[in-house]
Amino acid sequence: MKPFYAAALLALGLVSCVDKTPEIQILQASIPADDCSVQADDRILRGALNLGLSTGYNLGFIIASNLVDTPIIVGGGQVSDPDSLAVFLREADFSYDTIPNLNIPATTLPIFTAYRPNEDSDMVLNMITTEALNALLGAGGPVEVVIHMRLRGETASGDKVATNEVTFGLIVTNTIYTCPKAGEVHVPRTEACDPRGQNGAVPDCQAP
Repeated sequence: MKPFYAAALLALGLVSCVDKTPEIQILQASIPADDCSVQADDRILRGALNLGLSTGYNLGFIIASNLVDTPIIVGGGQVSDPDSLAVFLREADFSYDTIPNLNIPATTLPIFTAYRPNEDSDMVLNMITTEALNALLGAGGPVEVVIHMRLRGETASGDKVATNEVTFGLIVTNTIYTCPKAGEVHVPRTEACDPRGQNGAVPDCQAP
């Protein structure tokens, strides 16, 4: 792959809104590697998506649990369950503001991932829901999008939890990419997080 990222997209970090310190917190967003691994030192403020090359936009998140597990020791042994404060995230809420206004409906998608207390981890999510994709494909031109996303779930004891809300800006276009050499075709996708179509990345080309 040949990922080309505009310098402005990589200049700053994630924009997010936090009402209070949540039990589980999204710390930053980044573009995942081809194998979907998330690098903690790579951050992105805004993105670009070409629907002519990809119908989804993968974003990687660094996530931290703010719950603190305090071991209970009796007779020299720990009697408390170390996973009693584990957090299970089960839903992702998405909503979209667009220019022009496409009236994309808010959507809640089922997910499942778990986080132990006192630990940082990561996840990768496609930020374009089916409803958003259908609206963007029918837009007929560039669209400025602000994506709002929040994750919800519960602790092992059943208490409801929610992350801070993430807001992420995206410029969406729909342009056919033609290989520079006549007759060549796009190399097939082989990686789960193939970056083509995201932030100016285009596929390699090969003879058919």
